[in-house]
Amino acid sequence: MKAIIIVLCILLNFQSSHAAQICNDYITDEWPDSRYKTETLSGGNVVTDYKTRLMWKQCSEGLSGFACMTGTISTHNWQEALNIPHDVNSNSGFAGFNDWRLPNIKELRSISAINCVSPSINESVFPNTQNNYYWSSSPFVGSHQDALSFSYVSGSDESNDRNSNHAVRLVRSVEQ
Repeated sequence: MKAIIIVLCILLNFQSSHAAQICNDYITDEWPDSRYKTETLSGGNVVTDYKTRLMWKQCSEGLSGFACMTGTISTHNWQEALNIPHDVNSNSGFAGFNDWRLPNIKELRSISAINCVSPSINESVFPNTQNNYYWSSSPFVGSHQDALSFSYVSGSDESNDRNSNHAVRLVRSVEQ
């Protein structure tokens, strides 16, 4: 019995250690912490990407607080995801801004760290990013039933049925 418990403990530790983000050193890291400015504005945590001049909500929708550990990530179908910015902006905004929007697929791809997987993002800047799909505002040209989403498991975009439920992270453009 003790041997079984020990084996189970070893397997659980082995499994959880392999659930962590994996980054490849042979791929240039174009997503270092210095590329981003993280700050709290009017009580909301935001990240400004100096390269793209975009400001992101640091946490996925449904999460907040230090390291995005408060709350439960929310998932939505595509139409609901498209409506989230309107709801955020009309309820006094977030971090002092009321021009948040659902990012297009190119914008979601811009914060994907292709040198990492599970998740493929800078975790110190965007903590607690789910190994899940995130909706973009981009429809899929090949089908009126689909829209583009981005997977932070592998760092790739895919078409998904608009009725599927996926995570959301909002963005806004920064004034030049």
